[in-house]
Amino acid sequence: MNIDPTLAERAKAGELLTAAELDELAAADVLSLGMLADEVRRARFGDEVTFTRVVELDPAAPGSSGTAGAECRLSRLPATLEEAEALVAEARMLAGPQLLTGFSLADIIDRNWGDLDKVLAHLKYAGLDALVEAPVDRVADIAVFRAAHEAGLPIRCLSLQKPLTTGRTVYILTVRAIVQAVPSIDAVAPLPREQSIAVPTTGYHDVRSVALARVGLPSVKIIQVDWTQYGPKLAQVALTFGANHLDRVSTVDDESLGRRRTAAEDVRRNIVAAGFKPVEAVPGGSDAP
Repeated sequence: MNIDPTLAERAKAGELLTAAELDELAAADVLSLGMLADEVRRARFGDEVTFTRVVELDPAAPGSSGTAGAECRLSRLPATLEEAEALVAEARMLAGPQLLTGFSLADIIDRNWGDLDKVLAHLKYAGLDALVEAPVDRVADIAVFRAAHEAGLPIRCLSLQKPLTTGRTVYILTVRAIVQAVPSIDAVAPLPREQSIAVPTTGYHDVRSVALARVGLPSVKIIQVDWTQYGPKLAQVALTFGANHLDRVSTVDDESLGRRRTAAEDVRRNIVAAGFKPVEAVPGGSDAP
């Protein structure tokens, strides 16, 4: 199904589309939708694509430390708040001046450590700069997002834990409500962290999700794809469907095959091949999610 020209113009103008209009786009021809999403992102944000190099910090691992110009990230959330504070404090020393992020907001809530405001304040005091993500299919209470913002722990990205079982429109409207309430959240990762074994996703499904996020979330600057999880092939195509940031690029480089085969150079090469200008995001800077 082709996209109605009036609807396309509304999307290009950055207007908030209705649920019915989002449903219509969700059923549109995937290539037409991708072209629309690409036009929207180029008009609004130009042709730059940023990427973030990430060090997965593990204080228990010998030699673990931060890397200049990279984000330091903790993914493992301990069983108790005391253990989490100790982990953050140790990681803070390893990270040095680098941005230190960690954990999923949903995982913290699931631990039931007590008043969320106080829990987040403890993690902030221990040295955490920001939360890595908040999967909106696990936590969608706007008060929770405001609590994180007020605690001084910005949420780096609104993510998705599992593949959607309902329509994409509900997801887009949920994300829209959150970013309207907490405008400091400017990055969305529309592809799920987990994959269904019973019903594996397809590339068409993935790029459609990326395109709908770009068109349906006009106030969101960054639509990102996890480079490590989804790989260069899907990531490169996603850039032409409205994505403009590649997250979790490794800092571990094997230069045995030459500098052009290092992780950062591989990302740059893929971005250029897709027709965009690569820019390495400065962790915590204005060009970073």
